[in-house]
Amino acid sequence: MNNYLSKIRKKVGQEKFIHPAARILIENEKGEFLFIERVDNGQWGIPAGGLEENETIEECIRREVKEETGLELLEVQVIGISSNPQRETVQYPNGDKIQYFTIEFYSKQFKGSIEIEDKAEVKRAVFKEESHFEKLPLNERGIVETLHYFRKE
Repeated sequence: MNNYLSKIRKKVGQEKFIHPAARILIENEKGEFLFIERVDNGQWGIPAGGLEENETIEECIRREVKEETGLELLEVQVIGISSNPQRETVQYPNGDKIQYFTIEFYSKQFKGSIEIEDKAEVKRAVFKEESHFEKLPLNERGIVETLHYFRKE
């Protein structure tokens, strides 16, 4: 757990609180998207994470992608915001609850190769076809609708 969340958890315990976060869809030249397999619950997800003290939301998503996948983002685009409490409230296996307020990003511009830095959080990261989106947890699945809207508009 990162420093900021550790400080908050010491004060509120496992109670729910609202936390700013970022998530991103990263697409390769084949039209595949980057997915991560989480260590804590074995579920598939996309690169994402909570904002730390003294960083911007763009710095947050760049840091999270580097930690979770080893890739360096060259360019990012904001494509949406997700703040629905029903969708963005998550209870983790340890009992911690968070309601995220999430900025959603998209990128096709990255460099490097997949090499997970945070092995305590991510088991593996792989590019897969868009059909794999159905395996995402509810709070992450909404970014697919956001991407379709973004591309249309």
